Amino acid sequence: MKTILFLDNWMIEKQVCLERVWGSPRFVKEVFTDFHPHVLGYGGYASMFWDDRAGKYAMYLAVYPPEADPGTFVIRLESDDPYSWENPAYDLSATPAWKGFENVVLDEHGERFWPIYINSLAGTPFADRGYLMSTYHPDREANRSVLGTSRDGLRFAISRTQTWQNTRADTWCGWVWNERGGYFQIHTRPVHVDRRITIVKTRDLESFESPVTVLQPDAFDTPGTEFYSMPADPYEDIYIGMLHVFHTDIFEESRRVKMAGRMDTQLTYSYNGENWYRTVREPFIPTREYGSLGGGQVYAMEMIRTRDDRLLFLVHSSRGEHASYPDMQKSGFNTRGAFGPLFYEMRLDGFCSMKTWGKDGLLRTKTIIPQSGNLSLNVRTAMHTSVRVQIVDGNTAEPISGYTTEESIPISGDHLFANVRWKNRGDVSELIGRPVRIEISMREAELFAIRTECHAYIGTEPTEVL
Repeated sequence: MKTILFLDNWMIEKQVCLERVWGSPRFVKEVFTDFHPHVLGYGGYASMFWDDRAGKYAMYLAVYPPEADPGTFVIRLESDDPYSWENPAYDLSATPAWKGFENVVLDEHGERFWPIYINSLAGTPFADRGYLMSTYHPDREANRSVLGTSRDGLRFAISRTQTWQNTRADTWCGWVWNERGGYFQIHTRPVHVDRRITIVKTRDLESFESPVTVLQPDAFDTPGTEFYSMPADPYEDIYIGMLHVFHTDIFEESRRVKMAGRMDTQLTYSYNGENWYRTVREPFIPTREYGSLGGGQVYAMEMIRTRDDRLLFLVHSSRGEHASYPDMQKSGFNTRGAFGPLFYEMRLDGFCSMKTWGKDGLLRTKTIIPQSGNLSLNVRTAMHTSVRVQIVDGNTAEPISGYTTEESIPISGDHLFANVRWKNRGDVSELIGRPVRIEISMREAELFAIRTECHAYIGTEPTEVL
């Protein structure tokens, strides 16, 4: 374990006069200012990542024709700055329209198709294959889902016979490399329009385990709630999920499969990538005002940790609710740019914090066993206040000499990585291998994370895995 976050109370033993405050990313901008005049827009199940092969950030985004699904294709963009992307270039004279765009993703036959998710295989055992794509079979009538790989990120060899799921996944079906487990996990649905979250696992990209449902609406959700999809990203020692919650229209009684309703994004997390937990049942990224891009749907697709340690979110959005574009067309509304990606950003570790509700507060962790001397805090205080850190014995809770509150050097201000020090101790190197608890005294302060290499010591044996 490297980081203690406060998404739950698992590592908290004691909290006094502290409240949990849930964070929400702030809107930055609409990513693009120009759209091809004959498309609904760009975005869809987009992916964005730092591409070591190109030495740039890469973005894959769908281009939606007026019918929004048949005919959809994907283009690749590159940028040195994750906040700044050139508008997709197109040639209006080209027919069909996809041939007028640059860097269209193609299959091995040179034909466009809809790869729902693409990412680099760097950092996995299959890095030499370049890029991995997951989607449904290019022949829609095949009703199954397949993978494909590419050396250059543009032309993919699609495994049309190797099926990872015997159903058509027309939702986000992105993959995540689970380093701790040593396998890829594809996030999808049980079947085509069964809107719950399942995971399919594979170690070799050839054989696949049966899908396992990991999240579905429960009694705390309003009737008619469905889970559309859930992109996920590794984050420190855990996984952060961005759950797309479909609030279906209860007046749509004539359809068994609901198509109308709003979409927002809620926050989920997992300690191992398999067992998922929900946080508050409020939007992590809510829809925007009616009439604006994002006024009907917001799907958080990617979370990037920037080089200056901010969290940047790529969010697919639309002006209308789910499947509302036929109504837009009937009303005479110009549907150009009805879909488009947005950027949001948030403080590092800003998912939630422990904040004093009065003047003073105290937080104590459960017992841990330090594995290195480093200990830092992501913390924010008032100008005139500070936090102090005390280390107590893991078994007796007695303060350890040299690491007491009185000897602690106060930390004041706004810091992402504030090193914890004492008058005669610059770190916790002397405590490596010893069961201890971290106690933080806070005055008008907000704590976002504790960073230290450690093992948890919850039961009778230390463990690396929570």
